[in-house]
Amino acid sequence: MRFRLDVRYSDYDTKEHVNNAVYLTYFEMARARAWLEEIAGSTDFPFVVAEATVRYRSQARLGDPLDITIWTSEVRTRAWVWQYRIVDARDERLVAEGSTVQVMFDYETRRPMPIPEELRERLAAMREPAPAVR
Repeated sequence: MRFRLDVRYSDYDTKEHVNNAVYLTYFEMARARAWLEEIAGSTDFPFVVAEATVRYRSQARLGDPLDITIWTSEVRTRAWVWQYRIVDARDERLVAEGSTVQVMFDYETRRPMPIPEELRERLAAMREPAPAVR
């Protein structure tokens, strides 16, 4: 799944580029969109993020059109891994890449729970490879 990100003025810092912490917000935006459009179709999020990594490859600046791609790289019993790639939409320059580990979570018992089979299938369907970066 790939979509355009709008770099907001609040994303920008005094170093004249998108602040490093903002990329985790971009990943969150991608997760929410994937969950709503590809996985569950609702705002019910029965998972927690257990791990997040970001690799910064080049600067993004105010006004740069950015595209983010999200895909599933692994589905486990209680967790799955989503990968992210952010590129400049004008020339596919790699800006950042990373991953998050999501754990299915029962908010009543406050414990991880197995991923339901239907959800496993939908997550697996998002395993298509991301477009190659030029």
